[in-house]
Amino acid sequence: MKTPILALAVVGFALAVVGPLAAQSLLDNQYYHKAQDLLKQSQAAFDQGDYDSAKDLANQAKDQFAQSEAYIAELTQFYRANGYLSVAKDRVAYAKSIDADVHYKDAYGKAVTDVGSAKTALDGKDYPKSIDFSKDAIALLKDVAPASKPAQTAETGPVELPQYYTVRLIEAARDCFWRIAAYPFVYNDPWKWRLLYNANKDTLENPKNPDLIEVGMRFVIPALGDEKRSGEYDPSVQYPPLPAK
Repeated sequence: MKTPILALAVVGFALAVVGPLAAQSLLDNQYYHKAQDLLKQSQAAFDQGDYDSAKDLANQAKDQFAQSEAYIAELTQFYRANGYLSVAKDRVAYAKSIDADVHYKDAYGKAVTDVGSAKTALDGKDYPKSIDFSKDAIALLKDVAPASKPAQTAETGPVELPQYYTVRLIEAARDCFWRIAAYPFVYNDPWKWRLLYNANKDTLENPKNPDLIEVGMRFVIPALGDEKRSGEYDPSVQYPPLPAK
């Protein structure tokens, strides 16, 4: 017996699923494409009055949409974990470049181990554990700095402003583009945060969201005018403040 009302309800429900999914990314997957094809077949069967087939095809489409959502969720977790791992690897590489394996031997060694564990967890699809290991590695190296950078003195002359800044873990006032721009050695003006954001947005996990920055991310500081900038920010150095403009 054909059941047009029930078939219409099932087709309508399947069509409603398309709305939320269409707003997501990563839709270029086999489950989504299969669901779309089944939905078209279901609609065609319904239009021809074959309501039983329309209902069956619509239910198959719903199953494929559900698999597409699960696929998207897993891939999103992978991208997030892989993003943290990339930051941790970059932090370890930077630490190595300033001889942290000598001057911060214990922290560096543990960070290297954590990065290895993060990679193993990522390969095993344990994304939360991978993220935790990566965050641990980033935190271990958050305070590493060049060991022999001279302080500003009358004898040595003025210190150049830093060209790079690595996001720190500051519990009282967490780093963000607004606060970083406000640092005297950056722009001495939080309203210039967009200069930082525009220069570094391609390094963000979500370039459209400037709020999503993580400890360990390394940002370039574009010159605001004719000031000279070079090297990494070193919290042990007393930099001259950039005159507010």
